This record gives sequence, C-alpha cells and structure tokens, in this order.
Amino acid sequence: MKQRVPFFVVSVVIVLAMLLGACAPAAATEAPVASDATEAAVTEAAAVEPVTIKVVSFLTYSENAEGAESKVVEAFQAAHPEITVDFQLLPYADYFTSLKTWVAGGTAPDVASLDLGMLQEMAAAGSLADLNPMIEADGYDLSQYYQSTLDMFQNNGGQYGLPASYSNVVLYYNKNLFDAAGLPYPTDKMDWATFMDYNKKLTADTNGDGTIDTFGTSRLWWPYYMLLTGATPFNADATQCTLTDQAAIDGFQAMVDLSLTDKVAPTANDLAAQDDWHMFEAGRIAMYPIGPWSITEFNDVIKDFDWDATTLPIGPTGKQVTFLFGNAYSVLAGSKQQQAAYEFLKFVTGPEGDQIRQDSGFEIAPIKSVAEGSFLKAMEGKKPANAKVFLDSAAFAQSVPTHARWSEIADAISAQLDSALLGDITVPVAMQNACDTINPILAESK
Repeated sequence: MKQRVPFFVVSVVIVLAMLLGACAPAAATEAPVASDATEAAVTEAAAVEPVTIKVVSFLTYSENAEGAESKVVEAFQAAHPEITVDFQLLPYADYFTSLKTWVAGGTAPDVASLDLGMLQEMAAAGSLADLNPMIEADGYDLSQYYQSTLDMFQNNGGQYGLPASYSNVVLYYNKNLFDAAGLPYPTDKMDWATFMDYNKKLTADTNGDGTIDTFGTSRLWWPYYMLLTGATPFNADATQCTLTDQAAIDGFQAMVDLSLTDKVAPTANDLAAQDDWHMFEAGRIAMYPIGPWSITEFNDVIKDFDWDATTLPIGPTGKQVTFLFGNAYSVLAGSKQQQAAYEFLKFVTGPEGDQIRQDSGFEIAPIKSVAEGSFLKAMEGKKPANAKVFLDSAAFAQSVPTHARWSEIADAISAQLDSALLGDITVPVAMQNACDTINPILAESK
C-alpha cells in the first residue's frame, strides 16, 4: 500500500517551496528537473487544504485565572498553523448536558475534554472515536503516560481518550492544631484506629458554647468508603446491585459514623453554613482529605497556620486506597476531521500541553517525565512540603466503577446516603433503597 506523506511533512514542503520561490533571483538559470518523488510530494501538498477543528473544554476554567488551557491551544496553533482551532473554554456545571445536546443535534465539536464518568458514558453510547487505530498507524508512544491514567479511559478494549491530567486524594493536616493537642503528626503508617483517636482528640468546642468549632476531619466522596472495604456497586458483569453486601454496609457505616456517631466530621447542617474547603482554610479542620487542585488557592489564602500532607489512613480492614481521578481529551465519533483532531490530542495531552498545564498548578501531569520532574520542581518552596505524597499515593489509587449509566447509578446512591447522613434512615435501608433503583437500570442496560 502506498504510504501517504504525513500531514506535517506536507505543510513543511509547502512552506519551503514558498520560501525558495521568494528568495530566487529574477534572472535565475533554468532549475533542474525535480525527481518523481519530489513531484509527487509537491502534488499531494498542493491538494491539501487547511482545516478547522472545533474544541470544547472545561479544564482549568475554574482553577486557573491565567487561562492555562487557552495557552495550551495557542501553543498547538503555533506548532500546527495548518490546523485552526475554534476553541471554547466552558464552566463545568452544565458542560456535559450541553455536550450531549450537541451530539444529539448533530452539532458536536470535533474534540472535547471529558472526566472519567463522562467519557465512559459517551464511549458506551458510541459517541466517541476509538483512538487505537490512529495510535497504531502513527506508532504513537503510549509508554510516556502512567498506565493507570490510560486504563481509566478504556472501554471494552478501545482507547477513547488520552489523559490530560490526573489527581488523587491525600490527607492535609493543620500542624498548629496537632501541636496544640500535643499529638505527633500523622504519617503514611497511620491506621484507622489511630486516625479515629486523633479525630476525637482534635474535635473541640473551643469557646464552650455547646457547638463544635474544630473538627478532626471531614468526609470524603462516598465511593472512597466503598473502595476502602473492597465493595462494589454492582457485580462483575453489571447485572446485579451489590450495595447490600456487608462490605458496602460497613464502608458506608464508617462514613456516616464520622458525622452522626463519633461527631468528628461536619454534619450536613454544618456544611450548609460553611463548606469543608473553607473550614480548612479557616483552621477549623485538622485533617482534610483533598487533591492537588487545592494547592494554588491554599498557598495563596492560608497564612495563619502551617500545614503539610500525608497519605490517607489505612482502612479498618487493613486496606489503603485513594481515588484516581482523571480528565481526558477525546475525538467525537461524528467528527469529519478526525486526523487533525488526533494531532490536537497528541499535543495537548503530550509533554508540551502537560508542561503548560503543570506550570499553572493544575492537578498532575499523566506524562511521567513532566510529573516526576516539573511537578515536584514546581512545588519547591510551596506547601505541602511533602508534595511527593501525590505521586506515592498513585501506587494504591483506584478509579471509581464505570457504567454507561453511571451518573444515574451514582445519583441513586448519593440520594440515599444523604438521607442516612441526616439520620432519617439507616445505612442498610439506604443501600436496599439504592439497589431497588439500580437493579432496573442494570437490567435495561443489557
């Protein structure tokens, strides 16, 4: 099969031809006859037309005032003048709803940024292009990415996105509160019993008015407590809800007990008055589970106390886990410019794009060389001093389960847990109610 001249080579041939023509003297002698190969390349180059791709993204919209993602796109444009990018940076809140509306209406962009849940839902619906054929034809080196970040965006053997950023959750701690309580700082060896002991000693009504002013910790997003006990929301072939299994009950009971029984974490009412993010900034939470998206703001805002980070505690079953989150860029299945869109993906998720995003302080680069070099270097002189904890925690990080209708499943679980956290129902009842909603969803998905 005849091998086509790569798109970027064609562009170079055009540019060189223009430059040589402009520099030729007016009375030049007759030029030598070009070889057949050169003529073929120039003929193909002349047939190539510049293309425009439409790209939408939510990355760095809220976290970075300097517009890091716009800088990534500008860098791509400078490197690929033959591809014009019609770029829109959009807020996360209504992003997915808008994207699905565009897909349904036949006006989808060529490329979109997606988080894990979005991508899995769209891949299952057939709305995304499998990148594997383009990756294989191009010989693109995937080993430069952390494998776990690639795995997140696979579905039934297809690679439906290339990772643009990843993050996990670690445990920030207020050193001043630990010092005042006479407690040693938490380490990566801290087990659940020690964690709970610290929580109880650090939770206090400091002004004696009967209301807790300082909490030992705050609750994490609910899948953490499921992962902590090895539970899953459904069985291996996604035909049956498994949230009524004892492992799931135990995990969610530990979550609810933090607020309602042990009272070491803010309740729903407490969080309605002030969320846990701002509570930590105000020195009201001693151990705060959070990810690298907090680094920039916390370094800017927190001036009244010292803080650092360690891994999340080893769970009550002896297991240590954390979340693995990620954002990817994907090519839409309906794109008429898939090759140009693929070139865009390689750049914005590769070393060049990752470097710009990393320099802005947005999450962690999935490209190993950027994460292990620039991330840690950029953290020098900033907090947490133990920034390496984010890379260390990747060793036991897990992704949340995925399903084509994951958003509906997650909503069902969240709604029931909200009732349990208010004390309206027990955890076993909550999980039975959740399964009553989830099982029909699983059945309809087959």
